Amino acid sequence: MVQDDFERNYFLKDIPLQAAQHKYNDHLNEIKFAEARTTEKVAINDSVGRVSSESVFAKISSPHVTTSAMDGIAIKYGSSIGATETRPITLYEGSDFVWVDTGDPIPDGFDSVIMIEDLERSTGNEVVIRSPVAPYQHVRKIAEDIAAPELLIQKGAVIRSLDLACLGASGLSEVEVISHPKICFIPTGTELVKIGQTPKAGQIIEFNSVFMSALVADWGGEAFVIDPVPDDPVLLEKAVLEVVNNCDILVVIAGSSAGSEDFTSSVINKIGEVVVHGVAIRPGHPVILGSVSGKPVMGMPGYPSSALVTAELFLKPMILNFLSSNQIVSDTLESVIGKKISSPLGEEEFLRVVVGSVDGSYIANPTTRGAAMTLSIAKSDGVISIPASSEGLEEGAKVRVFLNRQRSEVTNTLLISGSHDIALDILASELTSLQNGIRLISSSVGSVGGLLSLSKGFAHMAGTHLLDEDTGEYNVSAIKRHITNEKVHIYDFVGRTQGIMVQKGNPKGIKEVKDLLGNGTKFLNRQRGSGTRVLFDFLLKQSGIDPENIVGYDNEEYTHWNVAAAVSSGFVDAGMGIMAAALASDLEFIPLENERYQIAVPSKFIGSMENVDILLESLLSENLREQIDALGGYDVSLMGNVAAIVG
Repeated sequence: MVQDDFERNYFLKDIPLQAAQHKYNDHLNEIKFAEARTTEKVAINDSVGRVSSESVFAKISSPHVTTSAMDGIAIKYGSSIGATETRPITLYEGSDFVWVDTGDPIPDGFDSVIMIEDLERSTGNEVVIRSPVAPYQHVRKIAEDIAAPELLIQKGAVIRSLDLACLGASGLSEVEVISHPKICFIPTGTELVKIGQTPKAGQIIEFNSVFMSALVADWGGEAFVIDPVPDDPVLLEKAVLEVVNNCDILVVIAGSSAGSEDFTSSVINKIGEVVVHGVAIRPGHPVILGSVSGKPVMGMPGYPSSALVTAELFLKPMILNFLSSNQIVSDTLESVIGKKISSPLGEEEFLRVVVGSVDGSYIANPTTRGAAMTLSIAKSDGVISIPASSEGLEEGAKVRVFLNRQRSEVTNTLLISGSHDIALDILASELTSLQNGIRLISSSVGSVGGLLSLSKGFAHMAGTHLLDEDTGEYNVSAIKRHITNEKVHIYDFVGRTQGIMVQKGNPKGIKEVKDLLGNGTKFLNRQRGSGTRVLFDFLLKQSGIDPENIVGYDNEEYTHWNVAAAVSSGFVDAGMGIMAAALASDLEFIPLENERYQIAVPSKFIGSMENVDILLESLLSENLREQIDALGGYDVSLMGNVAAIVG
């Protein structure tokens, strides 16, 4: 055994854990560890547990056509007007109706469905109805679930089984993911024997590499284990040099202490660099952190409990840093419901929610309900149960959330409630690409709903664009009215052009709001409380138009994407929304009003919440401005400015 070039190596220094982590992270940055990552395309059925290397957007809408939600007949809703119990209306197959089953496309020219239970057969091709139907009744509109090109998965997200439904439904067969980091383990020790062998006196079964490999797989890596190397520094050096260039991280198991047969530190120091040897933790204090040939090398203590602790403290963060993501771990937490939820008696309901921490309390908001909704499943953080004996949950009720996402991701989540805007998806992707991995979750409840959420402590910020008809000012008076208990900073986000979206060629010849009347024009509105709805009502008032005279005025959608998808499909002729949505969906656009979409932030969070400060700083990012500006229909010149302080 040749050991002339090696000396017994004692600990360099037991340093505090946080100092060791910072010191080694700095070294990893110096050797550009994370830049060694590569990407690959995989089929979606092979993507579970992988980390997305880019944001994934829907290729097609789901459903991609308008379909029937019931078995029955498709009709023109106007054919049913006037039907009563005493004055029924007879409809004729072909001219007045077409038979449809659940899931069938709605034929051209028809816009509503009457359930088969509500029909009376007259003759072979005639039916009788005794009540009218509303426009779009029992119809599942195009893009009800997913509106292309909606954001499905953020960059750096761990793809879950729940995500596959929305990926497949939106027409995607492959996704780009970060390749598994390769971690090679070198067990050391003359006394080691393989699992399955019967150890003799003085021998030890080598099992550390087995459970370490399983942990690496759980954390998103790919493990390789070579045969144990005896306690010989020359043989250890040879093994390290042979494998280090074929892996992303090298781990030497045992030999990290200061005994007469502990050579790991000496070998690494000879052919590379030892950055840390000895950390003030128990168990695990003899850990070694260094590099060889520009690759991270870790010397892991041989005792299993020490190996596990050091792996969790140093190896796992290295793998996650390489993957630029977090890991999913099942967990439960106590939360508060952010909005009232109704539920039918007699049925136990399992409702999916998104969760964030606001002022020390976890706030849970329900995702979109519906048996056919896949995106709401993918976006959820967990599920709550509503007992069969309950008619629902009151706002502020305490619930237990069964998480399908790691608690650290939930804790690192910012909740923005209020008006929907496409640019928020770009902001969310920008934040997740940062080292902090902040997750921004939007709750599209309308501008008024967002401000009410802020006032109750159910969100960190609100997106709002509420016009004061008297002053022409945006948001200030609304915030004064709805948030009376604290000071609020108003930040400019984007200037937007609101107007009417119509199909290419503008077949109905719409030029202004008055043109929505007559000519058989079918309209799609935004939900009550949204800034877009408030603006539209203001424009109707200016034009002296009774909303009841607009066909479809009461038919609502919650996002600009969904309105654009409905217009693009031809299911409706026009919809109110922003220019960016029209451009993204290749629609024509009649501009009506320029507005300011702003973000309201309680002043108490500024300077006291790091994630809020990072988001506000991101608003000044030139990269973010360029990405949003490239969408078209936005003015980003004021982004990040403090427009006003209220309260």
